[in-house]
Amino acid sequence: MALRARVGRHTKDGGRHCQNYPDDQRIVINLLNIVSISDGGSGGGLDNKVVSGVCSHGLYRAISNFEDKHFPGQRSGYVDPGGPMLKRIEDLAVPPALGPIDLVTAVDQYGLPAEPTKGKRVVISKATRVIDSNQVMFVGIVGDSNNAVKAVVVAPPNSVTIEDAGVIDGNRWFRLSRPNANTITIQAKDARGTVVTSFALDGVLLPKVSGSNTPNAIDVTVYSPKDEDDYIDNKMNAIGYSIYLRGFQVYCDDMSMPIEVPNSLVDLNPIKAEPIDTKIYDTLAQAQEAIRLAPAMAKDITPFAYYRGAGGAIIAPTVISAATTPRIIATLWIARAALAKYVQQSLTVVAINIITGRIIRAAFNRLFRAPKDPKPPRGAPPPPPPEPPAMTRLRDTAADLQNKNPVRSAEVLTSPKIYRHGLTADVPASNYATIEKNGALSLSTGADAHYGEGVYAWPAGKPMSRPYVDIEVPAGTGVETIEDGGLRWVRMVPPKGNQLPIKIVGTNLPKAQIEMGRKVVTGAWPDDD
Repeated sequence: MALRARVGRHTKDGGRHCQNYPDDQRIVINLLNIVSISDGGSGGGLDNKVVSGVCSHGLYRAISNFEDKHFPGQRSGYVDPGGPMLKRIEDLAVPPALGPIDLVTAVDQYGLPAEPTKGKRVVISKATRVIDSNQVMFVGIVGDSNNAVKAVVVAPPNSVTIEDAGVIDGNRWFRLSRPNANTITIQAKDARGTVVTSFALDGVLLPKVSGSNTPNAIDVTVYSPKDEDDYIDNKMNAIGYSIYLRGFQVYCDDMSMPIEVPNSLVDLNPIKAEPIDTKIYDTLAQAQEAIRLAPAMAKDITPFAYYRGAGGAIIAPTVISAATTPRIIATLWIARAALAKYVQQSLTVVAINIITGRIIRAAFNRLFRAPKDPKPPRGAPPPPPPEPPAMTRLRDTAADLQNKNPVRSAEVLTSPKIYRHGLTADVPASNYATIEKNGALSLSTGADAHYGEGVYAWPAGKPMSRPYVDIEVPAGTGVETIEDGGLRWVRMVPPKGNQLPIKIVGTNLPKAQIEMGRKVVTGAWPDDD
């Protein structure tokens, strides 16, 4: 709201009245009436009657009180057109938002940051995102129809660069870049400094490129298989993760299938590594034998050799490390940090084994595109979060007794979730009552568990004509989703023990049958005379 002239009195000039045009006075009165008393306003206590050129005692007192609270020591006694005091009054007079205010970001199909107009928008309020020092992340404010958010701030101060990215589709956007801390909080605050919403950032700090020139020296180029176009680190464009392969997969340019890399070939420690020679061996076994026969190197040096992998499609080192494949390790490091925060998703892929060249099929939990010119982390990356026991149990007990090679993905529940479980006993009512009484389901094992031990169920809401119960399983349960032939079901295991705690929350059995089953199970059924 624009004032034509000053409203109030000159405190430092004996209380001399300002211009005090009537319409200007009404604007200031209305604003101060909206602002609460706790925020320095009058909270509706000012009279709207005005006299041209005269600032009433009530209005002057209200202006002075507001000034003393927000601009202590200033003691001007008036509100200037376009001045900081008018802006502060206007900010505090903004009514609350009509609905929830959220922070959102834009991501591509792999969950990585994207531009607001090119990616899918996801709500990140009260969540944690990952950003590395090479990335740019856009954050938007949605639901703020009254412009209640007056500032987007970062804690610790200056731990990430925030720039105004303009208004897109009616929402304000900001550009985040150059993080310099591992733990960062982004807060949206209103005029009172109250945090309206926020989210956390995990910063992955990658080192800057550094180098020096040696004077009076002649550069000599030495051949290395690393320089070949088909060296695995040069061809890599993405990393895929799978909980079943005990490793990861490398997507390469000009290859339709990713390459499986087992954990046995990976060293995430900051090792010093040197090749025993520049020869490219035909197989991994030949390369490893050559290392065994080669002269010993210094104690702190890890020897390695090159070989043709993935059926001869690529050149690979015998150890995947920051010293031998810096781009792969940097992307893997980003993926490991991100996977602790992102929701798991399954992506069906066919892959080629790096050692044998054999074709495999698996379900991936996340695919990570390689950032442009990624750098390895400073020092050794921290170990990944410990795997939940239920996840380990799912992987160790996975089976495929019918050789159907289904698509599988897994998660450990962080909150209770409902599934639909068929009642297969001869007397469904008694089956219901037994499950209700025990508060648990026994795990299927052996030949009855085609895909591994566990409790089998369908997704919630699946249409079924036969008797069923809807069961709620607790947080900490390992849940494997299995897909084959257009069907989808789950296998569930607890962290330990042979029974899965559950609670029945629904069924299609009639009440009369349920009561009959309860009487049978509890022994309360009357004897025949």
